Amino acid sequence: MTIARFRLFLIASATLSIAAIATVFLPDGYSQALADAYASEPPPWLFKKEGIATGVGMAALAITVVGFAGLFLLKRWGRALSLGITVLCLPLYLLTGPTLSSPIEAMLTDASTLAWGACLALAYCSPVAARIEGRVAPGP
Repeated sequence: MTIARFRLFLIASATLSIAAIATVFLPDGYSQALADAYASEPPPWLFKKEGIATGVGMAALAITVVGFAGLFLLKRWGRALSLGITVLCLPLYLLTGPTLSSPIEAMLTDASTLAWGACLALAYCSPVAARIEGRVAPGP
C-alpha cells in the first residue's frame, strides 16, 4: 500500500460520508406510511435534549476531522485519535434509537464505514503503519 493510495482511501471515505449526508436533499426511497410510523416513534434519550445531542455531535465531528487530518498527514497522534473516536462513538449508536434511511443513503453510509475501517486497518497493518511510526525514511 502506497501513501498515495492510503490517502485516496481516506478521501473516498470522506467523500462517501458527505454524499450520504447530501441524500437528505433527494426524494426518500420509502413510503409515506413508513415515514409516518417512524415519525410517531418517541424520541430516543440522546435526542430528548437537543443541546446534549448537538454538543456531543459537534465534539465528535471536530475530533473526527482532526483525526482525519492527522491520518492524512501520517501523524501517529492522528492514527490514535481516529481509532479512539471511532471506538468511543460506537456505543452512541445505542442511544440514537431507530433510524430510517433510503436505500441510497444506506449504501453510501455502509460504503463510507467500510472505507473508514480499511483506512484504520491500513494505518496499523501495512507499510503505511511503518511510515506513521517513523520506521521508514520519508518519501512520496
